[in-house]
Amino acid sequence: MERETEGGAARQRAVSDSAAHGSDALAYAQSMIDTVREPMLVLDAGFDIRTASRAFYAVFGVSREETEGRSIYHVGNGQWNIPAVRKLLDDVTKDGRDVQDFEVAYNSPRLGRRVLLVNARKLWTEPSQSFLVLMAIEDVTGRKRIPDEPTPSNEDLQRFAYVAAHDLRTPLNGALDLSRLLAGSATEKLDEREREVLQLSIASLERLNALINDILTFSEAGNAPQQRRLISLEHPLQLALANLKHKIEHDQASISYGPMPQVLGDRTQLAMVFQNLIGNALKYRRAEAPRIRVEAAHEGNVWRVSVADNGEGFEAEHAVDIFEPFKRLHSKEIKGSGIGLATCKRIVERAGGRIWAESVRGQGSTFFFTVPGGPETPG
Repeated sequence: MERETEGGAARQRAVSDSAAHGSDALAYAQSMIDTVREPMLVLDAGFDIRTASRAFYAVFGVSREETEGRSIYHVGNGQWNIPAVRKLLDDVTKDGRDVQDFEVAYNSPRLGRRVLLVNARKLWTEPSQSFLVLMAIEDVTGRKRIPDEPTPSNEDLQRFAYVAAHDLRTPLNGALDLSRLLAGSATEKLDEREREVLQLSIASLERLNALINDILTFSEAGNAPQQRRLISLEHPLQLALANLKHKIEHDQASISYGPMPQVLGDRTQLAMVFQNLIGNALKYRRAEAPRIRVEAAHEGNVWRVSVADNGEGFEAEHAVDIFEPFKRLHSKEIKGSGIGLATCKRIVERAGGRIWAESVRGQGSTFFFTVPGGPETPG
């Protein structure tokens, strides 16, 4: 029989005891949660966090100042704003029933993909009949298979997408070339409406061509052999800047970077990561000229690379899902397939690193990724 730890027993007592009433309920919860090893939260009826355990702050890497008084859905980068957590809280608050061992697939920029078990219970606060919600969180990732690992059916789908995109590229390029030829040679013979239709057709074919190329790039990023060797991170950065030279000059962008370290990585694929991140900073700009700063800082045996910009930014709740394929936060007027960041994620994770983002709407964004350091990386 598995032996229950002292912290686990205390947590169970805290979740199961609903005898606290009135103004004593919050004080009771506060006195209990700091005695356990697992992360715990106390929410009010509006799902604002009243207090959290020391373990919660340590595990999830947030401070008391940016946690207490804020909605659970807005803490961190909005990673608790997911359907599973909303369902859990609805079950507790609307049905009034305890929730035990509710499994949540949690995606954190700091921790990566995790599987959590959540227990929750109402604490009534008479005489006002308002309530608090006590949540206990246990990380069981080591005992679970994280659900986004490719299954055989997913692999088959990926292969089908690659083959379909590859086979479609040749006839699509032929149709695009013919349309451009027609636009160049027969423009004077067409009326205004016909010219407009032809240009719309060309634009649609160009978007489809870009999408197919991005799908192929995404597939290759997960399957092409990685040439991991000791390189200066400045080499792929310079390659990316050279590829974006025309766009940088056109937008009058200012791009600066600090000293770049020696890392273990694939030069071509790291250049692709830089090109996507810097290209996005140029694409999602504000009226002022883009200012982009690239820096690297060591963390243990890896380097954390940041790409910061002064662009449009985005809401914090999208910090995780923007790395999913075809996820776009902007209108269709801004060109893009929604695959670039997914490609970056695939490259970085395949190399053993992680990638995440921080942003405030209207105040720019910072994208981070980690890459293994060379033998001389400071410890």
